Amino acid sequence: MNSEVRGYLDKAERALAAAETLVQGGYPSDSASRSYYAMFYAAQAALRSHGIEVIRHSAVESFFGRDLVKTGRVDPKYHKMLIHARQLRETADYNIEEEVTGGVARQTLEDGRAFVSAVKAILPP
Repeated sequence: MNSEVRGYLDKAERALAAAETLVQGGYPSDSASRSYYAMFYAAQAALRSHGIEVIRHSAVESFFGRDLVKTGRVDPKYHKMLIHARQLRETADYNIEEEVTGGVARQTLEDGRAFVSAVKAILPP
């Protein structure tokens, strides 16, 4: 595994740790946002390990689906998790009329952990 891929995985792990701290501290919206970023960084690691370099969130989502899910490398449920977490992050970060609940934040954290684990399983050593 090259240092760039390792760096993205490290960021993903730190984002998961922050999400855990935030949800326990009563900040579910911020936790949901960090859980999304854990998935985003892990998706970046997976794409970079296959020589795909994209930066925009929409491009990461799209290429993850096209190059990893549709090719059978990753279960489609993880692509759905990524899409849902991005939508939730947008609500958490930008919507002043709707808040993320603790239960939703905890589920998103669990999804983030599963997503990061799934990505690690497909990466070369």
